[in-house]
Amino acid sequence: MMRVFLIAASVLALGASGLSPLAQAQTAPDFTQAFRGAIGQMLTHDYEQARLLAEEAQALATTPSERYRARHILTDISARLGDWQATATYSAEAYAIIMDDPALQDALMLNAAHMAAEEARAAYQLDDAERVADANARMIRHHPQAGDGWRAVAPMGAIHVDGLSCPLMSQGFLRFDLLGAENALPGCVYWNLDDVGVRVLDGDGFDAELSRLEAANETVSELEMAQALTRVADRARLLDLRAPTPVSEPRRALVLSVNDQSRTLTLEYPASTPEGDLELLTERFAARP
Repeated sequence: MMRVFLIAASVLALGASGLSPLAQAQTAPDFTQAFRGAIGQMLTHDYEQARLLAEEAQALATTPSERYRARHILTDISARLGDWQATATYSAEAYAIIMDDPALQDALMLNAAHMAAEEARAAYQLDDAERVADANARMIRHHPQAGDGWRAVAPMGAIHVDGLSCPLMSQGFLRFDLLGAENALPGCVYWNLDDVGVRVLDGDGFDAELSRLEAANETVSELEMAQALTRVADRARLLDLRAPTPVSEPRRALVLSVNDQSRTLTLEYPASTPEGDLELLTERFAARP
């Protein structure tokens, strides 16, 4: 989900070694090699093999950071496999490791919020409403961008003082991030298990989103888009982005100013995503609740 911890750095290290992820895990059975191997298998969508390597990394972990990282990647793998009980367990353990270690709290509080979100999604899939509400509240409470502006509304809601409402789940998309601290526009960020992300900003953030994408990518080129994708927008740009890792699919971003600039949407997605899916996402997230 574009959120595997340190994924790009790990893949670069893998490439430098000249060995396959599985070979590295076999020839150098330590945490780092097993963890990198798991990430490599995730990037090729071999989630069963990734789980084996991640479980090996978990067994080899010796520090709080390593124990957290192993459980984070096992959370991601389990969600991809639809193993929601394992997802709930690993995400809760990863969250607890961060919250029990002051040094990790200082460095990884955003990740604690992400793990709470993962736990909430898994609990939703397991039909555990009480756990959903608890994890959702923790996600909001610990998110660095939540500040005083966001509050939880049980069991799955988040609402900003300026009025923006962001549910935990939206037809398979999970709310991972809240925006709005430091005088930024209120907003929220959703991802699904196919690496499609949606940023919803409450106001005219069109130019700011273009600047953000240009700063995050070495090269950005503009593409033509189908008229169907812009029918709810006052302004629209379709951008061609670099692939995040050497073995990843190239990505694109669609930036829309919606409803007379009262809402800004950014869709970031693999280039192979069907255009019809993007049209449905645009209409769904453009509409105010």
